[in-house]
Amino acid sequence: SARAAPAAAPPAAPPAPPAAAARVKLPRLEADAFRHPLDKDLTTLVRGTPLALLETAVKRTATPPLEQMLRLDNLATGLKVTNKQFPELYASFQDAVAVLGGLEKEPELFVKSDPRPNAYTLAVQGGAPFVVVTSALVDNFSPAETQAVLGHELGHLVCEHSLWFSLGSIGSAFLPPLPGVSAASEAALQSWRRAAEFSCDRAALLVAQDAAVANGALVKLASGSTRDVDVEEFLAQAREYDTALESSGRFVKMAMRSALADATHPLPIRRVAELDKFSKSQQYADILSGGVALD
Repeated sequence: SARAAPAAAPPAAPPAPPAAAARVKLPRLEADAFRHPLDKDLTTLVRGTPLALLETAVKRTATPPLEQMLRLDNLATGLKVTNKQFPELYASFQDAVAVLGGLEKEPELFVKSDPRPNAYTLAVQGGAPFVVVTSALVDNFSPAETQAVLGHELGHLVCEHSLWFSLGSIGSAFLPPLPGVSAASEAALQSWRRAAEFSCDRAALLVAQDAAVANGALVKLASGSTRDVDVEEFLAQAREYDTALESSGRFVKMAMRSALADATHPLPIRRVAELDKFSKSQQYADILSGGVALD
């Protein structure tokens, strides 16, 4: 009699996707490890001048009154995030602080009502450091994207950008009143402020440890929309901008440079392209390699 054909073997299961690498904290992280090159160079320049002697004076005299006024405003008009008030957000903030190596004084976190997603800090590690996030950001960004934005603001605190910008501004006031010197000095300070944003985007990535999350948050901030975004498509848009700018006439290029000269933040397409490049760099890999497992 005929034999029954053997049963067909079941199709092989598709390979499981690789597990996401566990996030790490960076207890020995120094600000200079992730600063953007221009931010690092200008900070080092100011540190190497007599202006650095004013660091303690600025922290002890100029910073406390400003911090006190801002804290009073935050307490009066915002919601202080604690382990009982928005506890998930509080835990996320504590996690971000730990990932970046901790701060000498624990910052306070406040949520303020605003229809626009945004966040800010004074960026000095004084007696009352703080971060403020808007209600629109907390309500409409994913928890991971919100934490990346918190990481960006904590980057400003780790780098103490407001302190070094202040000292740089003091130094520029003593430059000789020669033609073009003042304008060149102000242009350098604005370039420094823009480079500082690149540094803090890197801090956001170090907290998220996922380029899609950090860049996704940047794209959402740029668009003003909370819809899901395609980061690769936005990077293609950045390349399209570069091509269009390159093919523009001299007058258009000059007008674009002039329009951007006073900007304190880089163009969104520049920020996403810069962060994408950093996420693929050996520098980023080396920083993470020095991390330890989160508790």
